Amino acid sequence: MHCTRALALAGVAVVMLAAGAVGAQSSTAPGIDVEVYNPINGSNSVCVAPATSFWVNVLVRPGAGTTSCAKACVPSPVPGGSANIATGAIDVLFDPTRLGFVSAETNTGPGTAAIDGLIQTQDIAQGRLGWALAGDWTPNADPTGTMASPCAMGLLTTSGWVLRAHLSGASQGLTTVRLRRHTDSEPFELSFADVCGSPAFTESSGDINEVVPTVVLVDAACAAPSGVIFFDNLERGSAVAWSAVNP
Repeated sequence: MHCTRALALAGVAVVMLAAGAVGAQSSTAPGIDVEVYNPINGSNSVCVAPATSFWVNVLVRPGAGTTSCAKACVPSPVPGGSANIATGAIDVLFDPTRLGFVSAETNTGPGTAAIDGLIQTQDIAQGRLGWALAGDWTPNADPTGTMASPCAMGLLTTSGWVLRAHLSGASQGLTTVRLRRHTDSEPFELSFADVCGSPAFTESSGDINEVVPTVVLVDAACAAPSGVIFFDNLERGSAVAWSAVNP
């Protein structure tokens, strides 16, 4: 569902970007999808002027898999599987020389992430924003409160954003906001699990289908009233300019 976007370099034309479906870039394959997206238009790109702030959201789309595991709850068992996420761990990476951190919020709305996520900012100076899905507390997101049992816990069963980061353009250039993965130099197993706790759903196990970053251009041209600069497949590692394939 990715659209071809023109290579965002200094001097390229500023064009209008049409709004799309929010968080609709990742696929609907059976595995879990995790995506960093621009909440304004649903794309995986942001164009921002220096010293200007913006939001990016982290979408989690639960999988379709079910397992024989189930908690024996009354009146009905709580099912296991990637479609019923009870715990998870996410690490969002950004370049702190290019982007500044302003704040972060977790989604405690029962329509999407009924389980309370805890934000981890202890490594924010290194450009790492953590988020842990670990239970359902009263009051919301307060681990000093009362934690619900697995039978009373609201599972993450519906696609929606679970974490959002408020960032700002610090210096001009092209960068990404992405998710740390097991293939990085400092491995981190992006993972989720159901109420039974094992096995965890990971990329290496094949239960996480797609992990999508967002590309951020910090440039004074992004403040132009006519719109934003198109990107060209940079989130997929391609540097083929739009003008090269669409003369």
